[in-house]
Amino acid sequence: MPIPVRANPLRSATAPPEGLCREWYESHGAGIYSYLRFQLPSAAVAEDLTADVFLRAVRAADRFDPNRASARTWLFRIARNVLRDYLRHERRHPHVSLGALDDLRSQAPSPEERLLWKEEVARLLAAVATLPASDQEIIGLRYGSELDTGDVAQILGLREPAVRTRLWRALGRLRRVLAP
Repeated sequence: MPIPVRANPLRSATAPPEGLCREWYESHGAGIYSYLRFQLPSAAVAEDLTADVFLRAVRAADRFDPNRASARTWLFRIARNVLRDYLRHERRHPHVSLGALDDLRSQAPSPEERLLWKEEVARLLAAVATLPASDQEIIGLRYGSELDTGDVAQILGLREPAVRTRLWRALGRLRRVLAP
């Protein structure tokens, strides 16, 4: 006798098809992970927050309106909020990360070159971490997630010229921090 299949009580009648959620993840998952990873000291935390972004997106999919913004913009706004929530929690409950920067991959053929690459990336991430949060965010969106300035403007709710100006100023501050 076949076992009756019950509907999933967590899935609402208006939830998007699984295929759409999978498509969002396949299209934007790497960019969202990069954005989060750029601003976090641990790959594991970035992976967890990326999963949280898509979990929130699935739960709120019935509120997604493609007439207001693209799925990419909507997902990056969710990622921005997830990151803010995490950073706010970390300020209240700080901890020491044991495996910071252990995930950075390099195509370097030798261990020495890999070590040099890790040191350079660590230096860059440390320099970015000294910048104000708004500078970290705009640099992370533009270069960590490889978004163009138009997409960054949509995510931040700014005009594109304002994003370019803020980015230029943030990069100037980063150059000063990195200067010997």
